Amino acid sequence: MNSYITKIFDKDGPISKAMPGYEVRHEQIEMAEAIDSSIWHSNKLIVEAGTGIGKSFAYLVPLAEYALQNESLGIVSTNTISLQEQIIHKDIPFLEQALDMDFKALLVKGRNNYLCLRRLHRSEFQQKDLFSDQYELAEFTKIFAWSYKTEDGTLYDMDEEPDPKVWGMVSADSETCLGKNCEYYKKCFFRGAREKISEARILVVNHHLFFSNLALLKEQKSVFPEYGGLVFDEAHSIESVATEHLGASVSSSGIRYVLDLLFNLKKQKGFLLTIGDQDSMEAVEEIRRRSDGFFKDIKEYFEANSKKEDSDSLRIKEKSFTENSLSLPLYTLIESLQAAKKNSKDKEDEVEIMSYIRKIGALKDSIDIILNQAAGNYVYWIECSKNKKMNKISINTAPVDVGEILGQELFAEEKPIIFTSATLSTGSGSFKYFRDRVGIKEAEELKLGSPFDYKNQVRMYIAKAMPNPDRITDYANAAAVRIKRYLDMSNGSAFVLFTSYSLMNSVYEELEEYLNEKGFNVLKQGNGLSRNRMLASFRNETGSVLFGVDTFWQGIDVQGKALSNVIITKLPFSVPDHPVTEARIEDIKRKGGDPFKEYSLPEAVLKFKQGFGRLIRSRKDTGIIAILDSRIINKFYGKTFLNSVPECDIIIE
Repeated sequence: MNSYITKIFDKDGPISKAMPGYEVRHEQIEMAEAIDSSIWHSNKLIVEAGTGIGKSFAYLVPLAEYALQNESLGIVSTNTISLQEQIIHKDIPFLEQALDMDFKALLVKGRNNYLCLRRLHRSEFQQKDLFSDQYELAEFTKIFAWSYKTEDGTLYDMDEEPDPKVWGMVSADSETCLGKNCEYYKKCFFRGAREKISEARILVVNHHLFFSNLALLKEQKSVFPEYGGLVFDEAHSIESVATEHLGASVSSSGIRYVLDLLFNLKKQKGFLLTIGDQDSMEAVEEIRRRSDGFFKDIKEYFEANSKKEDSDSLRIKEKSFTENSLSLPLYTLIESLQAAKKNSKDKEDEVEIMSYIRKIGALKDSIDIILNQAAGNYVYWIECSKNKKMNKISINTAPVDVGEILGQELFAEEKPIIFTSATLSTGSGSFKYFRDRVGIKEAEELKLGSPFDYKNQVRMYIAKAMPNPDRITDYANAAAVRIKRYLDMSNGSAFVLFTSYSLMNSVYEELEEYLNEKGFNVLKQGNGLSRNRMLASFRNETGSVLFGVDTFWQGIDVQGKALSNVIITKLPFSVPDHPVTEARIEDIKRKGGDPFKEYSLPEAVLKFKQGFGRLIRSRKDTGIIAILDSRIINKFYGKTFLNSVPECDIIIE
């Protein structure tokens, strides 16, 4: 037992004195002591910390103590912005005051989150050529006005997120940075932020920035200095984030976005007009024509080979399944831009051109890799949106086994790394699934329950007579009947969680008349509101009902009467025919394993735990959990789901 840790978290300790109503949580002390030991002994540690333990305090205290004593760096990586903000604006300031310590903490954001003053003022003079309509001009005007008020120059400091294309014209970019040669060097928001890193002892980052930094490590361009301790909070999301960053994707809209930045013939707008590069303009329009045909062919291939009408993905197993009509014109454009760069006498134009050369080069490389299936043990697939408004088509690749890569490139080092979340173990209490998926071979393990009294705070209702979820129409009708009953019990104030948009929309159609009659504030994912705006509306109006899919199962914290009912419509098994899931199942089979026991079931259990965890967020919260999938009591694996969540009263009806 570490007396230092115990004294801090004890009933007579500094945290207790600074926090009215503080209650000693022995689970929190145990977690903090385990983390302290791991950091000082350079061990890896996996901690499942039940909701309400106060895990951020439990890792911040030992991490800061170690970093300050050793003049080293500690990094905290989270998955959600809300947790980042909680840590940097609430948790750390409180601990600094309570412990009389300066954590020297810094929130680190990716470069493209920062405004570039040079690009902003250059765009002011070029706006006639850059911005295609009054809307874009208005967006630019708002950014320009905000630039004189902002203190940190980041997107998060703006009242509303600007148009991506307009922001792309004025945001910081490594390829366009002039460094000390820039006239705005001393005022540079990004430079100022990065200079603070060298003075910091605690960096708070997100998983996306951390894993994008892995590629920079190979080029010895890491954003982060050498660190002495690393904490992954919300560690359950590591595999999905790493999969995204270690893969590649090329979409019709992504190509169109880059081309529009360069030149748009119809609108007579774009960067190339500012330098008068006619050859490159012609090359852009040739790519635009070729791109339309390229993605049309891909869509036709998708429609001819897709076996399910409602599926939006198709695995590609054959190399060069379509003609690569884009690589050559992309290369032609690169050559044209290189010539323009060579002939340019303006340094600022040169760096802008170089930026576009690298963007176009990255697109070409990704297309070549995907069509040639050049990367081993990767899966390749097409995404074709069914949403008529979006009409997005993309080709994609991702590693089959992320753990293999992370185990070699990140976790093999003898450094203290802490993994924590409320959901890391499966129903048996084992961490094997998590360890296998992210490539952790050796680590200490600690499983801590929640201090909440679930027995008295939660009732779980299980519907035993439901149709098979595969029979969507019958299931949607039956689910709608049940949902009415449970919404009546809580008078709204509910999350209704689904595993697919198709099921959600089918159920919603059945419920629409009832919801209107009840006068609930109804929020449905996919209706145009962002997740943050949906949550804000949900919190502000008691009795709201939110229909959501994947992103609402996790990372959401709604306390009090606003949320007293969570309805889980279906056990969250991944669709086995999604290319990534399919490839991972094949990989397990090839290695002689059982895909259901080793992958499908534990993955679903962890997501189920996340959904369950939305309900109780404080000691005062009460409510009901409704499970509309009878497999939880009718199938042999049902107990695995029930055993994975805290014990509570269960009513089967």
